[in-house]
Amino acid sequence: MTRTATELMIRPFEGTDEEYREVVRISTALWPDEAESTEEFRHDDQNRDKKWFHSRFVGRLDGRVVAVGTCGDLAWCHKPGKYFVEVSVDPEYHRRGIGSRMYDFVVGELAERGPSKLVTWTREDHPEYVKFITDRGYAFGMRYAVSRLAVDEFDFERWSPAVNRVLDQGLTIHTVGELAAVDPDWKRSYYDLQWELFQDVPFTDPPTQQSFEQFCKRFENPRFSMESHWFARDGERYVGSSGLWLSDADKEKLYTGLTGVVRSHRRRGIASALKVKGVEWARERGARVIETDNEENNPMFDLNLQLGFRAVPAWTEYHLDVNETATS
Repeated sequence: MTRTATELMIRPFEGTDEEYREVVRISTALWPDEAESTEEFRHDDQNRDKKWFHSRFVGRLDGRVVAVGTCGDLAWCHKPGKYFVEVSVDPEYHRRGIGSRMYDFVVGELAERGPSKLVTWTREDHPEYVKFITDRGYAFGMRYAVSRLAVDEFDFERWSPAVNRVLDQGLTIHTVGELAAVDPDWKRSYYDLQWELFQDVPFTDPPTQQSFEQFCKRFENPRFSMESHWFARDGERYVGSSGLWLSDADKEKLYTGLTGVVRSHRRRGIASALKVKGVEWARERGARVIETDNEENNPMFDLNLQLGFRAVPAWTEYHLDVNETATS
């Protein structure tokens, strides 16, 4: 007998081992090429900045978790009244109205906060998910182009000289580990550079600076490696950075974090050199693929394509103006 959405029991996420396993299982079933381990997911939960609102719910049928609903502040570009909403349903339980039931529940929970705008995401290769979103009044906001590099296909002969071209300008390139040995204030230098670069990342609202204490939690993240993040320096000034994050779920896959160069030092090949250092490290580590994403009009996306990254289905962001929806 097929159980219906009306029998779905929705409760707050309690953070038990079983709930963590089930939430990650559903996410992996929906996005197998974006898998993360239960340990990674739990770590992110435990290290989230508590000053931002965040709430998660699970939906059960016959005692089994079949749906997850999450909502909260957008910590990276916070704006009062603006919240994200995410709903995930076990693929085995699609087309039973479960996603609609969970969505309505989560939005209902947000109602007391008086939201003015809701934000959600999906991937463009799932038109049924796009339809679910747009049927509820959401409009397209941004497209995040995703690209992947097969490490063994990278043209090292062509690109390796990019590093020397930067060094020949009198600049230096260091790993975090190397900088930690010579700069007693390296964490603050790292923090200041990241904020300078982050302000040039395209968002629909101005970015929000996280606290220094929250920033430093990245160094406790098991996906962070002191040897897979690189900085370019002009004398003692930090002028560019790029890094690769590890994956516990896929040991042969790496993820590119924020890559950027301060405005005064752009068009000097620094970003290319930092990217090449990353690919060289990935090859030494035996990684199979490097994945990254960029807002589609960001010049960094073009650089990635030049380096040999290949575009794959992009993530898309959608916005709902709650006030307009309520009066229409």
